[in-house]
Amino acid sequence: MPRVKASPKKCIKSNLQQPANSWVFMLKGEALELSEQYTGTGTPDIVTLRHPNTGESAIFLFSPANNSVQEVLTLSESKRSWFIDESVKSDGKMHLSTPIDPIFLVLPYLKKFCSTQAQPLDQLLRDTDFPETERLLKSSGLSYLTMIADRKGDEELNAFKYNEEKTLNWLKKKTERVADILKQKNIHVSGSGAISSNFVKSTKAEPADNDAYLRYAHGIVSEYLMDDLSVKLLKFLNIPEEAPVQSLKRKSLAITTPVQESKKLKVEDENKSSSSNVLDLSKPEVKPKTPSMSAKDKARAKAASGSKSISSFFKKC
Repeated sequence: MPRVKASPKKCIKSNLQQPANSWVFMLKGEALELSEQYTGTGTPDIVTLRHPNTGESAIFLFSPANNSVQEVLTLSESKRSWFIDESVKSDGKMHLSTPIDPIFLVLPYLKKFCSTQAQPLDQLLRDTDFPETERLLKSSGLSYLTMIADRKGDEELNAFKYNEEKTLNWLKKKTERVADILKQKNIHVSGSGAISSNFVKSTKAEPADNDAYLRYAHGIVSEYLMDDLSVKLLKFLNIPEEAPVQSLKRKSLAITTPVQESKKLKVEDENKSSSSNVLDLSKPEVKPKTPSMSAKDKARAKAASGSKSISSFFKKC
């Protein structure tokens, strides 16, 4: 048998390789400049801490001197890759850092362990599950810890006791500041979310009042608070309650689209046609009227009177 020549295999040569252990990270230059200011050299460290709202692990970024801390947020979308120099990273996630007040990270520990008695801060921030929590001791933001707690003893002892009244006042100022920023940025807040004024088509939309901005700002601040403290803050802000859900549902039911309206008319017509075939015994029966004859029909009837049928001329034999 003649030998069959095999078809050549397709060879695709590529220099693109998967970069190992690489992240696409957006970091504000201020964080690097701040690190150089205190240490001269070094790079920020990425660690895991307990999130103040959920208590689960979350990623944070510390400067080399641990004097500042930022939260790391991850934006993930499917079917996205990154081209990095001569390589391709199939994981299309993007990480960015944003400054966070370290007092939010200390608040859960302070509220849980120092509500009844004072405790030194170095002992308070010892978390066996998250040992990197001790880095917060060097954070410059903890110099304002007296805004949510009472200092007990001398500065060397550095003991604090949780003060709820101070905490609510501090959180109120934070919320009002966020609301002011939303106003300055001309953000239109609504029940469905925040929208920039650049994306609002109608210019006749009434601007949101101060309560609406405070309510939305409260939601932002509450992302870093425990649920019970978030409820207390809302009550402390004295924001009027929103419209009941039932009334909103009633309004939504009153609004129908053209498609819904056509379906509604179709159903009504079907109901009418089906009900017309049903005998209603509660009402007297109405006899149908005989149709009136036209003048032409009357003339034909008069001419046919007295004439015999054609069948009468045929008889049986």
